[in-house]
Amino acid sequence: MIDNLELIKPLLNFKEDGDFYMLYVFKRKKDQPEGERDNHQSVRTIKTYCVRSVEHLETRYEEIKQLCEMFMARAYIHVQKQNHQDVSLNMMVALAERIKNGQHNQSNLFDSVVGQLKTHEKRWVVDVDGSSTPSPLMMANIEYSCKPITEVKFDDAGFPIGHEVGPKIEAIIPTKNGHHLITKKFDVNDFVKLYPNVDIQKKNPTLLYYPKSLS
Repeated sequence: MIDNLELIKPLLNFKEDGDFYMLYVFKRKKDQPEGERDNHQSVRTIKTYCVRSVEHLETRYEEIKQLCEMFMARAYIHVQKQNHQDVSLNMMVALAERIKNGQHNQSNLFDSVVGQLKTHEKRWVVDVDGSSTPSPLMMANIEYSCKPITEVKFDDAGFPIGHEVGPKIEAIIPTKNGHHLITKKFDVNDFVKLYPNVDIQKKNPTLLYYPKSLS
């Protein structure tokens, strides 16, 4: 079981009315027993939530965990904020276009618009498999080799007291096969030379809860 709630909460901020983060309870084909995989979609969504505050997430969290345990599913949350006003405006445009093209079933309109909409935060998920312990060299590469370069602020005695720029790594999130580094946007050219097999996901969610039923 992996429970990342306390690591996720500091990443969430709700400055404007209508801000939200998308949360998904996913049932993945590869997580299911051998005999149940043949007729299973690669990923099936059990339920989605628009998390509108930390309190909202905390209130729903027991329900989310119960769904994960019951359906042998995982909970993932986006750490890139969106806003309902943007979604509403884009839904109107998308709805008009769909009707014009003869498409009258709008059951997936909200999810479709949310999936295509630009986010209000540029956070990336660096997906590291094979190790639950973050590499200090990899983290140093992101901070001090990849632009914008993280600069440490020192006091008059030469002791570090904060950062002039950065840091770019905002959180380390455990996953089943390794960990996610949640980062601000950075120039990946230097990074991919050293770590060509590490996936940088620019609009993907991170793991919130991995249930006991899958352990």
